Amino acid sequence: MKKIGNICDENKLQVTVKMKHFENPKEREEMMQNLKIGAEFDMRYRGHYLFYGKDFISYKLERPYDKDRNEFLRIISNFMSNVLEDDCPSSWKKCKRPFWEELIFTHLPHVTRITPDQKQVETFLSQLKMFVQWLDKRVGTNWFPVVDKYSKEAASDLKICEQVLNALFLRDFPQIHQKGFSPKQDVEKIEQSFKQCTKSLDSLFEVTSIIDQITVLTEFNSNKTFYVKGLPTQLIIPGLIMNGALGRKGGTLLWEWFQSEGVYPQKGRKYLKLKS
Repeated sequence: MKKIGNICDENKLQVTVKMKHFENPKEREEMMQNLKIGAEFDMRYRGHYLFYGKDFISYKLERPYDKDRNEFLRIISNFMSNVLEDDCPSSWKKCKRPFWEELIFTHLPHVTRITPDQKQVETFLSQLKMFVQWLDKRVGTNWFPVVDKYSKEAASDLKICEQVLNALFLRDFPQIHQKGFSPKQDVEKIEQSFKQCTKSLDSLFEVTSIIDQITVLTEFNSNKTFYVKGLPTQLIIPGLIMNGALGRKGGTLLWEWFQSEGVYPQKGRKYLKLKS
């Protein structure tokens, strides 16, 4: 028989399993009901065992059919369980300012959806402030001044990020908002174009400047400069962080942008990490 130390390779993915003992059938029934409610905004099971789970459930139940509240809870619960994971604070009182800063400046633009009205940033910030006001009263915290300050600082830049991201997707998928839209043909077209590139790079880039219709990008790790055509220069501003892939075809000087994964404000940069 192998020893535990030999089985658990620290270089491989580790899985943490939590056990829940129910004191009585009523407690189990309540948990099963909460699991159904949490599933409506995609909260992972682990959230039900941590401090924020009951707060999210209680907040949703006050307006169970509010779509904006549901979308807000989807975003913040994703942040708690998928981004923070085992580094999640033990309580709302243990949160620090960077918690809210990362949520607003980095996570929100990372999970922003492509919508016809392009109001997800505006809606989320409004919902966040309402939630924090509710939270301060519920648990005795005083986070509203901090969140309100960050929201005001972020609103303009986040709106630009949302507009740029939507423009990029509409460029690649012009029928994305049409009923019955299928991305298959657009994806095939993009893949064929990308295959013609003799050089490519998937990374994080900072917008350095705009020269006529050319966007000048600097790659995070190497600090190399890339001159990119075809981006929505009427929307892009210097300082934006863009996550995606560049490709250059043989015999050309300019690069092309492929596979948009995210657009972030400069203040979110310190929370962004390159893929290993």
